[in-house]
Amino acid sequence: MHSGIRRRFYMGVCIGQMVIEKIIFKNIISVSIRQAVADDLNALQEVENLSYEHPWTRNMLRSSLDNPKSFNFVAVNQTDQRIAGFILNLLLMDELHILNIAVLPSYRRYGIGTRLLEASMETSIRKGAAKAYLEVRRSNIQALTLYIKHGFRVTGVRREYYSDNKEDALLMTRWLEPKKFI
Repeated sequence: MHSGIRRRFYMGVCIGQMVIEKIIFKNIISVSIRQAVADDLNALQEVENLSYEHPWTRNMLRSSLDNPKSFNFVAVNQTDQRIAGFILNLLLMDELHILNIAVLPSYRRYGIGTRLLEASMETSIRKGAAKAYLEVRRSNIQALTLYIKHGFRVTGVRREYYSDNKEDALLMTRWLEPKKFI
């Protein structure tokens, strides 16, 4: 079995017809999104450490989990119950501040970051948020691509924002609208 193109000729014109005889599926990952809780701290630290060259400290993660103005989500693999990613958020008046988002390297490109981001935006809309913003390293192309895909636009630059290497942060903003159901 193989995939290929079979060619047929009709009145002297070559017509290509794609023939697929074998389909190879990537592993399918089923995840659920739920509220993060204090007991998730070790898993969040693991995801953070494997995701970033300069990860948040355990105390920074704990502080976000404990903050009464924050709401946070984890993506849980339904097969083995492993936390595959997380998003940490802060709701200040009518603004959602996305503090941190990370997905384990082996779980990337399955839409988990998208699902976490969408859960955060939908929840913040229900809580009265009108705008979302975040800071992202200028060099983080994967994250920039995700945010632009979801309607965020660069609205400013925070010069030398990151203390580890003095890299600039791009401030990205998006107005939030409730989904209109038909």
